[in-house]
Amino acid sequence: MLETIDLRDVFYLLFGLAFLGLTLAPAFSHTRWFNPPALYIAIGAVAALFGLPLVTPFDDALGTAVIEHASELIVIISLAGAGLAIDTPASWRNWQPTWRLLLVVMPASIVGVVWLGQELLGLGLAAAMLLGASLAPTDPVLARSVQVGPPGEDEVPVKIALTGEAGLNDGLAFPFVWLAITFASMDVTEFWSTLPEWFWGWFGRDFLYRVFAGVAVGVISGKLLTRVVFGRLGDATHGAANPTLNFLAWTLIAYGVAEAIDGYGFLAVFLSARTGRQMAPDDDDEYGREVHHSGDQLEAILLVVLLVWLGTFIGHGLWKAWTWQDLALALALILVLRPAVAMIALAGTGCEWKDRLRISVFGVRGMGSIFYIAYAQNHAEFESIDVVWRVTALTILISVVLHGFGARIAMPEDTDETAARPADG
Repeated sequence: MLETIDLRDVFYLLFGLAFLGLTLAPAFSHTRWFNPPALYIAIGAVAALFGLPLVTPFDDALGTAVIEHASELIVIISLAGAGLAIDTPASWRNWQPTWRLLLVVMPASIVGVVWLGQELLGLGLAAAMLLGASLAPTDPVLARSVQVGPPGEDEVPVKIALTGEAGLNDGLAFPFVWLAITFASMDVTEFWSTLPEWFWGWFGRDFLYRVFAGVAVGVISGKLLTRVVFGRLGDATHGAANPTLNFLAWTLIAYGVAEAIDGYGFLAVFLSARTGRQMAPDDDDEYGREVHHSGDQLEAILLVVLLVWLGTFIGHGLWKAWTWQDLALALALILVLRPAVAMIALAGTGCEWKDRLRISVFGVRGMGSIFYIAYAQNHAEFESIDVVWRVTALTILISVVLHGFGARIAMPEDTDETAARPADG
């Protein structure tokens, strides 16, 4: 009988068991040492030892395209879920920690990783910028364990800050990915001789215009789609039978329109969901929870696939190429750079020092980083792209282990009524 088993059979069995594991997760949700992402990466690594095929970003353009679009899909689904989850209205005072994380911590993290990439790894400017832009944002997918719960639940400031950061920083990191692509398309002479032209072109188009277009599409689509969903013909007034279809439709419309006009779709998806959540009738929390739950399930399915892929990517030999410099950069970002800068940036927000420490430490790295590198690789030729992938995979693995276990020990529950909100939130 063993002679009839091939890799296709192993593939179906592996993912069948993985999806079954998702259904058992609630039973272990209060177990401190339960870390599903780490488990799925381990499963992928073990499967690689038995010959599970690997889609790699190194062999051909098709593999990189598959990785790009798979990670892209899970990120936009996660962003929509994050936008729906937050009940606290967005304002400068309510979201003050989030704004500081976006405006201070993320740029500082990019600069720090660029410097470390050049000094520790010997990367050129383009590859170092790509590494910095990819690793700086807090991931909306793997950071779910440190984010707020479904709509209508009590929220604590730590999770509000991290959810808002994860929802917005992916879109705001994109200009720096484009900056890396710009660097990769020039040699040193061209870099200096055309500096004013390329800088203002990047700043005007890839920064100002694309951010503005993403924000505008998000707000407008959120308003229009809310009127449809809660209108006379909408799903919310006709039995709420299609929350999953509604979630997908809303997410893909916002993303598709923003990308069609060269805006940042990540921003559009998050802001569209946020706008819809704020405009929804006050007595419709139940429908919001149904839609959010649908997004959670879609995200979980895709996450299993991508985490198993990451495990196979590591297990097929990537781990053999890791160096002490790779480890030093990953640990410096996770344990030193992000926490130190965030602790300083969050001073004066009104958060207690324990909350500041939690927000500072739990900057999770994940699927967004994978998307950015694959996206950039499909748009330009990068020297040392293998080093960028190698360091990113190691950083994600360390983040999954440290943050995954740490979140269950250190993060407060959303129902903790003793938590004080920052400022006057």
